[in-house]
Amino acid sequence: MKKAKALSRRPGKQRGTTIVEFALVASTLLLALFIVIDLSRLVYLRMTFEEGVRRAARLATVCPIGDPLPALAARFEDPLSTGVSIAGATASNVSISYLNASGQVITNVAQNYSAIHSVRVSLQNIQIPLLIPFISGVFAPDSINSTAIAESLGVAPTGVPAC
Repeated sequence: MKKAKALSRRPGKQRGTTIVEFALVASTLLLALFIVIDLSRLVYLRMTFEEGVRRAARLATVCPIGDPLPALAARFEDPLSTGVSIAGATASNVSISYLNASGQVITNVAQNYSAIHSVRVSLQNIQIPLLIPFISGVFAPDSINSTAIAESLGVAPTGVPAC
């Protein structure tokens, strides 16, 4: 008789342990899931930044010097819309430099137009907030650069503008 009473009391003492164990395991798994999702998002954004800068460098090689189109392309901004697909990116985050054959930045492009060998487009000072619960911080990639060999720089042999 005593054994039966002891067995019947045992489940009552462990009544909340399953809920506590589930809460610990579920919160750890959910946090790991959010970390994986956010890490995937950040890798995607980094690849988007690199593609935008690559496209902008390509455009800068065929567009006239000072054309705003390469800076818009670096941010994936459509001139016909009001949105920017890279959140937080502005024109001040995009830098376009014209380089000579040795890779030095040409400071006075108008006077040294014939010395332009390549174009470098950089995207810097971008900060993307993390979405992981209970962890605050920002993803701030280093300066993202792309360099392309200068082509026409907006001078078309037919007189039709390149951009």
